[in-house]
Amino acid sequence: MSEENNTVSFFTKHKTAIIATAVCLGAAVTSAYTIYNNKKSDVPSSSDNSIKKKKKKENQKLKKQQEKEAIISTHSIDKYGLKFIPNSTAVDITGLSEQERKQKAAKIKLDANALFKENQFKDAILYYTWAIQLYPDEVYYSNRSVCYLKLNQLEKAVKDCTSALEKKPMYPKCLLRRANCYESLGKYEDAVFDLSCLVLMEYEPQTVQALLEKNQDLASDEAMTESIKNQPHVLANFSDIASFFSTLTSLKKNAKIIDDKNLNEVIDLLYGETAEDISKCDELISSYVEDDGKKMSNFSDAVKCYIYAIASSLTFFKVLPQLSMEYIEKSLSYEKNAFNLVMFALINSENSPSSKDASELFNEAIDIDQSDASALYHKAQFLAMVDETQLKAISNLFIQVLEIDETFVFAEIQLCLLAYKQNPESQDYMTRFSSLIRKYPDNAQVRVCYAEVLAMKPENINEAVAQLESVLSNTKISGLEKVGAMVLRVHTYLSDPQTAMGDLAFANTLLKDAYDLDKTNYKVLNCIGQVKLQNPATVNEGLELLTKAIDYTQGPLEKKQLIRLVQMSRLQFKLIQHPTWGPLFIETTQRAM
Repeated sequence: MSEENNTVSFFTKHKTAIIATAVCLGAAVTSAYTIYNNKKSDVPSSSDNSIKKKKKKENQKLKKQQEKEAIISTHSIDKYGLKFIPNSTAVDITGLSEQERKQKAAKIKLDANALFKENQFKDAILYYTWAIQLYPDEVYYSNRSVCYLKLNQLEKAVKDCTSALEKKPMYPKCLLRRANCYESLGKYEDAVFDLSCLVLMEYEPQTVQALLEKNQDLASDEAMTESIKNQPHVLANFSDIASFFSTLTSLKKNAKIIDDKNLNEVIDLLYGETAEDISKCDELISSYVEDDGKKMSNFSDAVKCYIYAIASSLTFFKVLPQLSMEYIEKSLSYEKNAFNLVMFALINSENSPSSKDASELFNEAIDIDQSDASALYHKAQFLAMVDETQLKAISNLFIQVLEIDETFVFAEIQLCLLAYKQNPESQDYMTRFSSLIRKYPDNAQVRVCYAEVLAMKPENINEAVAQLESVLSNTKISGLEKVGAMVLRVHTYLSDPQTAMGDLAFANTLLKDAYDLDKTNYKVLNCIGQVKLQNPATVNEGLELLTKAIDYTQGPLEKKQLIRLVQMSRLQFKLIQHPTWGPLFIETTQRAM
């Protein structure tokens, strides 16, 4: 349950306590205001504040000067044949040759190492700094970074590691140290880059691989949290929405459940053939439920029941679970029917801590109307998600669906998919799908699902393509229904070894058509983004599209997969562009192919 839900629940259960607290708070505010007025004359003027700031600045300057003088007086550099620059802790290198500076820096480094061993890290930093001023060797930067790390000054440690790596990119100890600092600073993607470089170098494989996987998970978890936090609450993935409503047999286009023009207008738009139709339905529904349904004052309870249930389902697609729950509860307050009980069960199944609770809600939906197969179908789908080991029980539920409604094509599709899952090597699933295609030749879902299964085996690609082409050329199938086929057809095209990756005209044309039909479909955006990644000139554009796909992805698993894809794509692009790691990355990749 969301934080918003918890807040509402708390307020409901503890209303009296909160009201009492509010009264006390009011008294406290009044008292505070009185005290403030009484003491107002004691508040310092702006001129007093200015004087204080100036004095503080002078004190800080004085303190720095005293620290500088203390360093100069307590740390002699005469033994190295060196002097300080006047009024500075920096060494004077005037007149010294490169060889002299190098020799003196080496002597100072030995003393710095001794101080480090005695845990005198601040003094060791000072000595390493002198060595760097004389001769900026990568080892001195590396050693000083360890001192900063010991003092938990991580940003300074990172800076020194970076300086060392600029001089010596293949410096494994510095890469590993910087990666650890990045992890501690919460800069997980930066840590992943350094650890990936170490993987390319084959440096301490087991240790580095474990750290890499850890930081990849931390990076994707952080991005996932941020994505959920910034989730746009708008309708998206219209082809998925249309597919979902096709599974609700209790609410069908032209079914005329109630002879009411307002409700039937809503249903006709909801089952329209374009994204624009569904958007118009959402706008109309929103106008009905705003102001606590004021516009529906003359509607019958039965109509209000359906309006609020549809509002609940569309709101849930906007990832607003609390508001969706409010609407479905409002719907149920007017009357209970197969449609709103199925929606109630589905919304609860998303948040239910136990499968038992969700199953009981589905059972209630099933009992309300024994002639409606929707609840039984969605109960089977829910069971398949929470416990896919119960294949027999799931199959029996889909069979029961067909006993109630033999035209429920989605249940037949699921039985075909279960046949494949139980025995992928058998021809049974192919026979089942072929029979289903003959029965429903104009159903896009049947052919697309069959093509997805076929595409898993290279020897079946041609048949998969034939099924997809049948969908794309069928004028009886609406545009929204074709979106899934378009995306899968592009995937089969790009995975075909005979296809030249340089020739993407076919893929681009098909994806443009899919995008025009459903601009917020995350699968379409994902596919376009991946095609863009194939061209170095459009990589940034591809990453932007993939990021947009993440915004419109509502399923947690799909969202996390896309986040990982974006992060890995950014990493690869960064590696390829690097003068040192690019050639090694390409060589390693080619060797692995």
